[in-house]
Amino acid sequence: MNRFIRASVVALSLSALGAIGASAADPVALVDFGKLTPSANCEFVEVNISGPLLKFAATCASKQEPLVAEMLRGLKHVRVNVIGLDDTNRAATTERVTTIRKDLTAQGWTPIVTARGKGTEDVVIFAKMLEDETIDGLVVTVLEAKKQAVLVNIVGQIKADQIASLAEHLNIPELKLAGKAANR
Repeated sequence: MNRFIRASVVALSLSALGAIGASAADPVALVDFGKLTPSANCEFVEVNISGPLLKFAATCASKQEPLVAEMLRGLKHVRVNVIGLDDTNRAATTERVTTIRKDLTAQGWTPIVTARGKGTEDVVIFAKMLEDETIDGLVVTVLEAKKQAVLVNIVGQIKADQIASLAEHLNIPELKLAGKAANR
């Protein structure tokens, strides 16, 4: 799981090095995570990348990582939050993640991956599917033991085979599960 989190944060942070621009993301697939409470003693990461930055990142990645570049071209917005947990924010953050999951289900998002470890890891990945089997948005929700919560919202058109190829290329097991589930 940490490999997935690091890969997401690193990839998204690298794309933030370009010029900043404004883009309206699709409001149907853009998810408001609400107020997330960081702990004074733990890490808190928030990455928000809109269309122009994603296009810049696709251009930068096109020669070295063509699979990544192809996927980035179809995206409108990416948000990643990593919230370190301690006694000051664990209950509120866990409740917030639970509420987000319930809200997504009520709004017609499809849970495509649910993985729960032996009390240490709780992952649910949701997809907003279009009729042509294209994914219009993904939301990844992770509660990792008592250490951290991770929320990822990817808005834009993503094909299931792109997820599977990218997961294989980057060797990210959790993303491989999402690709397989979306291909069903």
